[in-house]
Amino acid sequence: MFERADLYHGDTLIRRGRPPKEAPKKPVSIRLDPDLLEYFRASGPGWQTRVNDLLRQAAGLPKAG
Repeated sequence: MFERADLYHGDTLIRRGRPPKEAPKKPVSIRLDPDLLEYFRASGPGWQTRVNDLLRQAAGLPKAG
């Protein structure tokens, strides 16, 4: 089973999964009011992405693609 876990082409290890992003997101720590945090978390999965989109909009930056 473990022999099949890595895929090699000759001596080169072939990476699986998604390729690395050109500009990956960076983790940060931010302090938010409790009611604001509750509002976004209550909107369900993807709330952090929605906060990111709203911050980009407030800053006048184009939507990331």
